[in-house]
Amino acid sequence: MDTPKKYPLGLALSGGGVRGFAHIGALRALEEYGVKPDIIAGVSAGSIVAVFYAAGFNPDDIFDLFTSIELKSFLQLDFSKAGFLRLDRLQDFLREHLPVQNIEQLNIPTIVGATDIDNQREMPFSSGEIAPRVAASCSLPVVFTPVKIDDVYCIDGGVLHNLPSYYLRPICDKVIGVNVSPSTLGAVKLNMRSLAYRAYKIMTQHNVKVDKATCDLLIDIKAIQHYGTFEVTQAQRIARKAYFETIKVLSNTKL
Repeated sequence: MDTPKKYPLGLALSGGGVRGFAHIGALRALEEYGVKPDIIAGVSAGSIVAVFYAAGFNPDDIFDLFTSIELKSFLQLDFSKAGFLRLDRLQDFLREHLPVQNIEQLNIPTIVGATDIDNQREMPFSSGEIAPRVAASCSLPVVFTPVKIDDVYCIDGGVLHNLPSYYLRPICDKVIGVNVSPSTLGAVKLNMRSLAYRAYKIMTQHNVKVDKATCDLLIDIKAIQHYGTFEVTQAQRIARKAYFETIKVLSNTKL
């Protein structure tokens, strides 16, 4: 007989830029089916949704909060050699709106996945101040300046695990993964920005394949694959499509 693990059910929320709004639709559907995670892991956009949900915000609250502001207001030019933009304003936003300061104070245990670029390893944060750790998890290489935490520089968790089921599998009896970063279709434009982003997408798609296999239930939101990572105006459609895709998966699945 297998020994029960620390948590009955873990929920892994992938990165995906603005497609992270799909997590809100997926959470709505999971709640309707009575599915409540005992622990959440998030990477990049998934880490933002994870900390707000774990803090007690319901999916509609999270959606309203992030559609009531200009997401580009989080961006701040950086004139260093480490990136074009900083996410200090995102950190300020998190500090202002979250009711707690540290990850371990959240209502639901949470892991924020980042990448330690100094030592080339995963950095699963389950304690410490939320704001810089989420900013690190969102720091797309080259675009955003790395965030220094505990004397190491950290970047986007999606570099190694864009679907953070990797962190949950050893400690959870069952793991649900929500992937909101489906494969990119079509030819790439021959410019530096498009080539760099496509290379990043290839990298994350490769590591996601491995982590998908560790999930007991995978909710792969393929209906949003034609939406761009930065298409903020499509937030409502993205969340709605994710809701119905998740309902479809849950209606055909017994957890």
